Amino acid sequence: MRKANQILTIIFIFFVFNLTASKTVIKGKTNIFKGKELILYTYSDYISTKKTQVGFTTIQQNGIYNFEFDIKETKKIFLKIEDKITSFFVKPGEVYNVNLTYSEDLNKGRIYDKQLSLIFNFPVPTELNQQIGSFNRKFDKFIQENRVLFEKRNHSIEPKLKAFKLKMLKESETSDSKFVKDYIKYSIALTQNSLDVSYKLVDSKNSQNIKANLYLEYLNKKSILYNNPEYIKFYKAFFKGELKKLSLKVQGFDISKAINDKSSYQALSKALEKYPFLINDEFKNLFLLNGLLEISRDKYFTKINIIKILNEIKSNSKYPEHKIIAANIIERISRKKFGEGSVAPDFKLKNKTGELLSLNDFKGKPVYINFWTNWSIPSQKEMKIMKVLHKKYKNKIHFISICADNDFSKMKNFLVKNGDYNWTFLHIGNNKKILESYRVVTFPTYILIDENLNVVKAPAGRPGGTAERATEDNIEKDFYDLIKR
Repeated sequence: MRKANQILTIIFIFFVFNLTASKTVIKGKTNIFKGKELILYTYSDYISTKKTQVGFTTIQQNGIYNFEFDIKETKKIFLKIEDKITSFFVKPGEVYNVNLTYSEDLNKGRIYDKQLSLIFNFPVPTELNQQIGSFNRKFDKFIQENRVLFEKRNHSIEPKLKAFKLKMLKESETSDSKFVKDYIKYSIALTQNSLDVSYKLVDSKNSQNIKANLYLEYLNKKSILYNNPEYIKFYKAFFKGELKKLSLKVQGFDISKAINDKSSYQALSKALEKYPFLINDEFKNLFLLNGLLEISRDKYFTKINIIKILNEIKSNSKYPEHKIIAANIIERISRKKFGEGSVAPDFKLKNKTGELLSLNDFKGKPVYINFWTNWSIPSQKEMKIMKVLHKKYKNKIHFISICADNDFSKMKNFLVKNGDYNWTFLHIGNNKKILESYRVVTFPTYILIDENLNVVKAPAGRPGGTAERATEDNIEKDFYDLIKR
């Protein structure tokens, strides 16, 4: 009997574990991207807006893809194939069957923000994305129909906006998703806040749409919705510039002193305690984080002190979300200015044999770097011209081609097929930050660095650029100038 009970206990534990450990699944088909990489991103947080790669998969030759990952709460995710991207919301443990297509017509004129089209197979009206999509269409229609009243920039739109809000909130009562309800509420709140800015509080006695009322309705004694993008958009818009405004007032002198003189989180937190809208500690600290990000590039405040305060929060905050936000803000504002004359960001990347090489290994001669991918046709074409350039300048210029495909084998296979490409090839691996550091937004991208590893041009001219693009820099002239100086 005891043994039977033990077996039942083990089965129960196994069942509970698998129930709690269920993965979120995104699967579907895309006939036009067979064999391509599909990359999945999500926001680390909505204050810093840092995107984090969850992982990637390769679409099968029959067009089928399947992606499994773990999340703890509803998230906005981004799917990226080559330079094309789309997004939607996912819930923990749910399965999303989504087909991906691409329309050239819908992307005319787009260079860096090409959009994938997604089709939900077997859509259910009560599903999260269907509810949000339905609301977004209604809201867009409402704004279009009332554009004249919005453009008047007075409070004449308020009665209609209020009626629309009540109608949407009433409809959302049938939803079993708190996320959807909050999304609707704060989408409308964001519009109300923009009206308040437009009014500049003129005739505010006749308007219910003033800051105090918006605060009481949407923020006062309300939970912070860290993972709802519309809540954070509203939060950031509502408090835009507020920390600096407070610091410039006579009674706010202790705020600027806490930052510029003391570089102290405790002093700054205490200086904000006197404001009634910051009584709640968690709310106050989020206000502080958002404010520090805003003022981080303001000459009135000492940047190094802001980073010290953020490091205190990252290490000691009792709110886990704030530790993450602080770390992401530090990373964002600590990035060194990149451009002509700046020191080129260092890196350590694997070559085709797995050996780690750093940029510093190439010091002593100018360096011509290109970022490329297997899916970029221009990357492939310009490699042929790179071969000619390398043959001509290899004793005077270092050539480095950095592959940004996730799969290391793609670079190796490419080099097997192109054995005469005998300059340095490196693979980006998990070092995705290098793309941000070098401001890479499209492929291929070229960077020219001098012998002391200072940036000469970014972006630099492309191989054969002047032949096909008269406006391109002549890269051989730049080579000549570097060699002869």
